[in-house]
Amino acid sequence: MAANYHSTSSRTDETATSWDSKKPSTSSVVQRKMSQLKSALLSASKPRESSEFDEETPLLVTNSTSVPSFLITADVPGPSTPRDDSQRFSRATYSEIGPKHHHKRRRSRRRRRNSMSDMRTLKKSRPIIASPFMPFGTQTSCEPTKRPSTGVVLPQQTPRQYGSVIEKATLKEPEPESDDDDEDESEEESYTSSGSSAESKSGGFSSMTKKEWATIVMLAFANLCSTIAFGCIAPFYPSEAESKGLNSSQIGIVFGAFELVMFICAPLLGRYMAVFGSKRMFVAGLVITGVTAMSFGGMNLMPSGLPFFLTSLILRCIEAVGDAAFVTSSFAISAKSFPGRIATIVGIMETFAGLGYMLGPVVGGVLYEYGGFQLPFFVLGGVLIIAGGISCYLIEEYEDEPGEDTKGMLGMLKVPLIWIMVYAVVICAISLSFLDPTLSPHLKSFNLSPSMVGLMFLLCGGVYTVTAPFWGLLIDRYQCTNFLMLAGAATTVVSMFLIGPTPIIPIEKSLFWIGVGLCLLGLAAGALYIPTFQNCLDAVREKGYEDNFQTYGCVSGVFQSAFAFGGFIGPTLGGLGVELIGFAWTTTLIAVVNVAFIVTLIVFFVTIRLKRPKESKSKLPEEC
Repeated sequence: MAANYHSTSSRTDETATSWDSKKPSTSSVVQRKMSQLKSALLSASKPRESSEFDEETPLLVTNSTSVPSFLITADVPGPSTPRDDSQRFSRATYSEIGPKHHHKRRRSRRRRRNSMSDMRTLKKSRPIIASPFMPFGTQTSCEPTKRPSTGVVLPQQTPRQYGSVIEKATLKEPEPESDDDDEDESEEESYTSSGSSAESKSGGFSSMTKKEWATIVMLAFANLCSTIAFGCIAPFYPSEAESKGLNSSQIGIVFGAFELVMFICAPLLGRYMAVFGSKRMFVAGLVITGVTAMSFGGMNLMPSGLPFFLTSLILRCIEAVGDAAFVTSSFAISAKSFPGRIATIVGIMETFAGLGYMLGPVVGGVLYEYGGFQLPFFVLGGVLIIAGGISCYLIEEYEDEPGEDTKGMLGMLKVPLIWIMVYAVVICAISLSFLDPTLSPHLKSFNLSPSMVGLMFLLCGGVYTVTAPFWGLLIDRYQCTNFLMLAGAATTVVSMFLIGPTPIIPIEKSLFWIGVGLCLLGLAAGALYIPTFQNCLDAVREKGYEDNFQTYGCVSGVFQSAFAFGGFIGPTLGGLGVELIGFAWTTTLIAVVNVAFIVTLIVFFVTIRLKRPKESKSKLPEEC
């Protein structure tokens, strides 16, 4: 029996219970010692109200008991001495605790063997009590709020008898969530879902849905039809107006009124876009433009003189209102539908707008030749009305209720970067529209045919149309808006020097250099114009404006108004400048205006860079 007892230390509670069942006779001294030990352990293991986790071993002490069964039921068989009792108690304690205390199982057997050899050498007469079973009075309690998170939970069991609920540490179960946690989780899920949708809309075009593709096609088609309808009257309306008794100044007013009305109406329409609804404004703008275009087709039936002039002016102004409505809303819809591809979508819309400007005179001339004055307006007006009906189904309906905007458009105009972007849009529009009434007389010295003159105009518009999507993709991928604007303005300066040619540089006037200058102008116009809308949106967001349709509408209104203003100033003052100082010096003056923009942009961003370190240093003590 003694040899059986001195076996390995891995003997479990079942072996101790088997010894208890045999119940061999023992000496009265040993029985008295064991009874004293039991009573001491029982008094030390009274139920506790609060649960604690012992930090030295992975054993849990619950509100039932902390005494293992092998210490209570393991009566000592046979005659023994106090030293034997001490060794038995130590071996039994270690066989239960030792393997659980070591985390690295590869070394547990070696440590257990060394510990057993050390225990056999003990010569103390009193039993060794392991630290997990020290009386509770000697342990330091810790408040639950100050207790470190250990990732364990206490076993929930009802006490049956002493030593019945010592278990291994388990992983912490999730606690029941409160209502606040549910609300936070729902907000986090909504933010994650919105972020994922934003990521999907900022990824590649392969990830786009059919609905998004339909929206892009509708926006591009609307811009194409509107610009064709705008430019289709150029080949035949001046001759028809002269036959009705209008002079050159009256014809110029009819043409220039379109841009002037857009300059006035675009900010107002953008300001109240959230009230009317972006989709309704887009559809209404297309329908109004189509109806007025068809009405313009009946102008040849009007009497000559003042009635013809006033009717033409009124219809042209109403058409400008419709054009401003759907163009302004199209920029806001693109910003809302494609938040990660704004520059790309703007580039696509500008491609079709430039294509419309090029095809407008061609389509108008062909239709006028085959069907007279009325056919171009009836065809293009009908196409715009049909496009408005189709857009009711293709354009997505957004919840664009007006938000609590306390700053408004006037507050937006107080942002310095907005004015710099307006400056960029205005000089871009002036550089392009200046050539409409002046380039053809400038090319008379080369004795070019009308088709060759049209080809020279096509160089600028064609390069702009082809390169506009490229600039948008470049901006969305590399975020190089400021660099592109600087490069675009610098290239515009070079193009104006070549088209003039400028008297500052001794360059002879040649058709080749004029053609090169027109190509460079088309290339520079896209680089200068397309980044501005993205920069305006970023600027107002930094100033605390909400990311909604009201903000998009205001930015788009300012944006379109600036371009219309440049489109009005370019032919008007440009033609006046050619009469006063000549074509070469007028192009040089436009180049100087672009140089001033380059200097302004550089000074502005350098000033911002210098201010940021000072602001960060002033905020540092507050953060600390």
